[in-house]
Amino acid sequence: MSDEQRDGQPIDENDQPAEPNANPPAEDPPPEQSANPPADAQPAEQSEVTPAADSVQSAEQPDVAPAGASDQAAPQSGDGSGAQSDDSHAGGQGSGDLSAGRQEMLALIDKWMPTSLSYPKIPDGETQDLLARAGWTKATGQSSKAVKDGGGHPTTSCGDVLGTLLRLWRSNFVGAFNIRDTDATGRGPGAKQLGYYVDADQLVMDGDTVTSPKPGDIIVLRNGFGSTSAGSVGHVGILVQAGKTKWRTADGGGGQLPDQTANVTERDVRWIDNTPILKSPTDLKEKQLDGWVDLDKLQQTG
Repeated sequence: MSDEQRDGQPIDENDQPAEPNANPPAEDPPPEQSANPPADAQPAEQSEVTPAADSVQSAEQPDVAPAGASDQAAPQSGDGSGAQSDDSHAGGQGSGDLSAGRQEMLALIDKWMPTSLSYPKIPDGETQDLLARAGWTKATGQSSKAVKDGGGHPTTSCGDVLGTLLRLWRSNFVGAFNIRDTDATGRGPGAKQLGYYVDADQLVMDGDTVTSPKPGDIIVLRNGFGSTSAGSVGHVGILVQAGKTKWRTADGGGGQLPDQTANVTERDVRWIDNTPILKSPTDLKEKQLDGWVDLDKLQQTG
């Protein structure tokens, strides 16, 4: 669901979703446990527009809902479950092979996820969970559901969650749903113009593993796939592991409205012309990798 844009960026119903903290982990984050009641962890068909507290998401994809829908975590194995695949390790890299900044980002994911509006996980020493820090409350979820029930385009939390993780990571550049083209306030330049962005055709495979992008990089999926999806944004998340057939990413926007989740999800991947196509955790629709923000090109402040 391309509802991942938040600050009022409407999304087309036909677009696919897009989606607006630090000790180095010894290992990749554990498979996500659904923060929602296990009974219905089915993703809601809402756009990935995120209503983040201060993240502005651009409506690049036709299906992005303007207000209140988020990426939905897909409970099915291979389409959003937390199951871990043997070939899912990005480049086969252990935490010791990653930069300190990447390890810190993965540690933040491990600390703050999983969580949901229904069952918030508040880390030790904190007063809010990740969604609350991202500006999402139960009232926000109810508002999004009302928009969806009325035939509108709800907003999603993927961009807001991303922006919040970048702030917790103390990034010098904070983006949200439209991180490729703007910062979290909707102003340019974005990651691409600043030189932080890597296009999907630069992806590197070594056997059955992906060596670039790496764990901790911020992936941007298009709203759909093929030539007609060029220039669109359908979802954003943080890469945890990537292989030839399975990818695991840390995403906001999961859950079924009025709930929302932030979780690590695993999805099946297929390839077209050396470009990965994977299902969004929000609506399970296929979306093509547009590129990623190289975390090592960002700087931490303080």
